[in-house]
Amino acid sequence: MKEATWSTAARYQPYSSWAPDYIMKLKAQVAASKWRTKMHVQPDTGLINDPCSLNFFNNKWHLYYQQFPFGPVHGLKSWAHAVSKDLFNWRRVPGDLLPDNEYDSHGAYTGSALVTHGTLRLMYTGNARDDQWHRHSTQLGAVLGADGRLFKDPKPLILTPPTGYTQEFRDPFLFNYEGQTYVLIGGQRPDHTGAILLYAKQTDKSWRFVAPLSIPDEFCGYMVECPNITFINGKVVLVYCPQGLDQDFFEYENVYPNIALVADNFDPATGNLTHQRLQNIDKGFDFYATRLANTNDDGTLAISWLGLPDTTYPTDDDGWAGVLSYVRQLTLRDDHVCLYPHPAIKSLRETAVEDLPVIQQHDDEWTVTNLEGAFELAFTLAAGQKTTIHLPDADHDQLLIHLDSDSGQGMIQRENRNNGGSLRQFGFPAGKTVEVRLFIDVSVFELFIDQGYRVVSGRFFGNEAPTAARITPPSAASDVVSWNLKKDNGGL
Repeated sequence: MKEATWSTAARYQPYSSWAPDYIMKLKAQVAASKWRTKMHVQPDTGLINDPCSLNFFNNKWHLYYQQFPFGPVHGLKSWAHAVSKDLFNWRRVPGDLLPDNEYDSHGAYTGSALVTHGTLRLMYTGNARDDQWHRHSTQLGAVLGADGRLFKDPKPLILTPPTGYTQEFRDPFLFNYEGQTYVLIGGQRPDHTGAILLYAKQTDKSWRFVAPLSIPDEFCGYMVECPNITFINGKVVLVYCPQGLDQDFFEYENVYPNIALVADNFDPATGNLTHQRLQNIDKGFDFYATRLANTNDDGTLAISWLGLPDTTYPTDDDGWAGVLSYVRQLTLRDDHVCLYPHPAIKSLRETAVEDLPVIQQHDDEWTVTNLEGAFELAFTLAAGQKTTIHLPDADHDQLLIHLDSDSGQGMIQRENRNNGGSLRQFGFPAGKTVEVRLFIDVSVFELFIDQGYRVVSGRFFGNEAPTAARITPPSAASDVVSWNLKKDNGGL
């Protein structure tokens, strides 16, 4: 069913009321979709959107993300639970967080988790609506034990927004700093300016509101979603989604941006941040709701929803919508936020000789054939050169990427099959030789230039999954390599 055909009553009916026959038909419809990915986290049925938490717990990685399993629309949200041994081969397991009490009656919204005393401690936004459909937002808790069982806290952790803020109060991000636990929550003032609210955990386990982070109003739009914070090389990095940001103030093309703020210092007693500067961390078509994970061994990890609010996709007609990005490492280079695939992504490479792509250099192009829909393509783009990557679909290109290393300008074009546009332009370091790394997964692309200095991600929807690529001219590119990608179906 299309978005417009979904009534409010249908979107918010209890999970137990959905008929088994409907679910079986939906599963068959989704399974037949030609745009199903091979490698990315995607919904079994229905919609997924925000990643909620990524934690190493009980000797494996745990990922929670929002879902509405009954159709490609936003409805009564729950958290889906998946685990992995390597951050790339995921499988669904029990432990979903379901909307089943008075505080989350209209959805278990986005949150996060921390490993605490041998358990995984979750904090999330409970969304409830009254008879007049007014929103009531509450920050709730749950705990996942080592045995895989999930229990909700009986009482809210934070019952109401602080004075001076509306019920647009959601997406808690838990973090530790200098031996104390804090949480950031996206908020909104009555004058429709956004804010990021800082709370500190007290010795009695209650939460004390400290202050809004000292971010100028023009950095926040009318609402802030999905705030995150990390600390790298003495710098502070905030990653968040400001809705309604003035495009004359900060350039972006998606309906809402997902941006980073880099600051020199953070004062947890006041929420003060010094010397702030902004950047767009992904210049693609579909990228939102990034969730960071601060780890001891892997640095700062990032995973994002490759989708957008208020955006339709061709997969909607097939009964599903949304995928999650590959897990990336977030680093700082000259105060610039870089995102680059976690090294474990190499475990996805198919190395059997008969499954290797065929790479050939011709007078007018490089050709890469024997591709199987999900693959990695990498090469070196020489300084002062221009190159174009073509992903053909019958007699035209379903994806075309143009890169000019002399000017440091790039362009990506896709077939326009949804309301997110067909063209994006972006910059990258000019006048130097750069590494180009492109991942394709049937209907997903993730492009990394110069070790993640520039990232461009999104969806594309060809008539067939890509089986070939061309790079022109051949003189601009060297060290061309490619691998088909496969999943490891082994157990954990």
